[in-house]
Amino acid sequence: MNKTVIFITFVALAAIGLAGTVLLLIVRPESVSSFTTLLITVLGLATTAAGTFYALGKQGQELQTIKRNTNGTLTAKDNEIATLRAALAEHAPEAFRKVETVSTPLVTRAQLREDRSIADD
Repeated sequence: MNKTVIFITFVALAAIGLAGTVLLLIVRPESVSSFTTLLITVLGLATTAAGTFYALGKQGQELQTIKRNTNGTLTAKDNEIATLRAALAEHAPEAFRKVETVSTPLVTRAQLREDRSIADD
């Protein structure tokens, strides 16, 4: 939503409210306080709604920018990572060397008890 449209809408609501307040002062002065309260509430709601709509519009633009830059996927980023990995493999092949790991044997509670009893002797 455009900022100018929001501003014009808010000014129009304020102008109508001001005209209504003046008209009520002339016709029924006892009901001006309740109308003023209603007017302030409506203007507050309009301000909150306008701010929310504007923020949602900006968020939508950001999402469109992200989708346009990534083409909706991360293919470009994956390609860049693959290129960097290939360059690293060319310059430092030891970085991609496989390291053998040794698994640790599983120790049961019974074995632990047996080891403790041997240690106590």
